[in-house]
Amino acid sequence: MDSLADDPVELKRQLRQQMRALRRALPDLQHRSERLFAHVRGIPAVSEARMVMAFSSVHGEPLTDKFVAWCRAEGKTVVMPEDDPAPDPSRIDVVIVPGTAFTLDGHRLGQGGGWYDRFLPQLAPSCLKIGVCFEPQLITQLPVEPHDVQLDVVITDAGPAPRDG
Repeated sequence: MDSLADDPVELKRQLRQQMRALRRALPDLQHRSERLFAHVRGIPAVSEARMVMAFSSVHGEPLTDKFVAWCRAEGKTVVMPEDDPAPDPSRIDVVIVPGTAFTLDGHRLGQGGGWYDRFLPQLAPSCLKIGVCFEPQLITQLPVEPHDVQLDVVITDAGPAPRDG
């Protein structure tokens, strides 16, 4: 094998390792998360949504607790991937998607388990898929495989990522 570009699985593994270390080292996750979710709340589809899927943050991810509380205070139904039973994907208006890295055009490097890759294709076409990350997690390109689902928009603590192209 001449380069890692020939092996997208190995390249993804290495990128995950690097990006997890990067986000764990970021200072002030609470403040960064508040700025990020202020941008998310400003999206019309989010303010109009009846059902939002968020996620329970793991170490280094944007902190979702205040966003979830805001959604509930606004009368939105909030569902989480770990809910039992799983929600009907066709009823979700907005899904907030974490990742270890994102590109400007909405490609995502997840944790490696494939849950979102299996779930996202089940959503209604009208559902807005929002990737959330901290600005240093934006990278120029990722290895993309056929099962990878492109998101509609990526939001960082600095605001919406400009679409590439």
